[in-house]
Amino acid sequence: MIERWVAFWDRREAPYSLALVRILVGATLLADLLQAELFGVVGLLWGPPPEGAGFGQRVAPVPLAMRVLGTSTETGSLLWAVAAVTCLLFTLGVAYRVSSLLLAFVMVELGHIQPVNDSIDVLLRIVVPVLALSQAAGAWSFDAWYRKRRGRPAVESIPAWPRYLIVLQLLWLYISAGHQRDAKTWGLRGGFAAIGNVLGDPHFARFEPGSLAALYPLMCLGTFWTMLFELSAPLYLLWLWLERNPERGGRFGAGVRRFRVRWWWLLSGMSLHGGIAAGMKIGLFPFGILALYPAFLAPVETLGVRAALARWVERARGRS
Repeated sequence: MIERWVAFWDRREAPYSLALVRILVGATLLADLLQAELFGVVGLLWGPPPEGAGFGQRVAPVPLAMRVLGTSTETGSLLWAVAAVTCLLFTLGVAYRVSSLLLAFVMVELGHIQPVNDSIDVLLRIVVPVLALSQAAGAWSFDAWYRKRRGRPAVESIPAWPRYLIVLQLLWLYISAGHQRDAKTWGLRGGFAAIGNVLGDPHFARFEPGSLAALYPLMCLGTFWTMLFELSAPLYLLWLWLERNPERGGRFGAGVRRFRVRWWWLLSGMSLHGGIAAGMKIGLFPFGILALYPAFLAPVETLGVRAALARWVERARGRS
């Protein structure tokens, strides 16, 4: 049993899935950082009172950057600049080992300083160190290009455990979210009214209150489907195992493979977060989660999806 456990975590695979996660996570974080500068809130978020809302020296323990550079708005702005530069290098895969570790450190420092950390901020601060310890720059990166230019062999396989950890983290996020939705509007007693209520709240909704009233039954269905999707998250491992082992599961396994249950579950998740991005103003969350979705795909599936998208783009261009 121990040998099988070790062999499982020692598996290796092509770098494409983790490379895509690296690109999407880096691009999402960079866009979020640049948006803070665009809105002029860098000093407000990471500067100490009275100039900003950051905790400054009032947090315990005091962030290392504040101890070394001093508690000031300039220190917060400097950390933001370092984060933006390292985020760009991380996304492009330039000096990846150094830039990824530095990004992980700076993001944690910024998280300690700013007054409130959203759940997606915390999640991405977990994922970035995992990616830093991986070889996610083995493909689609400057380092991979430079390696090829120097005549060195391409990275054909990398450890798969970072991808596995990201998948487990996402599944844990979903099952936890489902169990913490204790308001009755998420269930039958409240008429599955939760999403309809949120989309009618001007604080969150992108649309005028009442403008989507005709779609209320669909919102109730969406609430029910959201709960079903989140609470079924642990079953993803079963769908994956049955798909990877075609000789297992009997008729039930054959049905799971025939109806592509795993893929429908993933499409449900993508639709959920796409709907959140389209209908709600809650910042980084839906984009940050979708940036992690390539971790659900084996490298060969990532290449297959990429090829399918390329064919679709070529057809669209031909029609135009």
